[in-house]
Amino acid sequence: MNLLILALLLLLTSACSTLAPQPAAGSRSITPNQLSRHMRSPESAPVEWGGVIVSLENLSNTTELEIIAYPLTHSGQPDTDEPPEGRFIAVNGGYLERADYARGRQVTVSGRIDRLRKGKVGQADYLFPVLLTQEIRLWPKEYGSSLTPRFNFGFGFGSGGSRSGGVGVGIGF
Repeated sequence: MNLLILALLLLLTSACSTLAPQPAAGSRSITPNQLSRHMRSPESAPVEWGGVIVSLENLSNTTELEIIAYPLTHSGQPDTDEPPEGRFIAVNGGYLERADYARGRQVTVSGRIDRLRKGKVGQADYLFPVLLTQEIRLWPKEYGSSLTPRFNFGFGFGSGGSRSGGVGVGIGF
């Protein structure tokens, strides 16, 4: 009986655990700004960058995303509370749906830097690192503000066995 209770307890607590963040699919140490400002030749090692989509262009065989880069959190999501780290172009083989990969959506991409491409940001000249993607992660849309206060109230009864019972009240913010 005790073994059955232990097995059920282990099963229930394992269901509450979260998955560990995936390791970075490439280097995060070099930023798009560093490549653009120093006009460095493209690195051959894979990189993992993320940010916010500025624009999408579907071409005949590829899709190009212009992305404002931000530092990545430990889980790989762009941290838009930090200063931007430049812009880059992510080239994906095949078609990406404009409705899904819309302006303002957060993405994390991994792949290899192909080259530097001259372009414009408004009227200013800009040198974009071009990343050939191997993987793209589209982050869920953020709804509402994280500053919105939330109030939760719970009330429950429990039994500690045949001799005692229990009552619990919880308030959460």
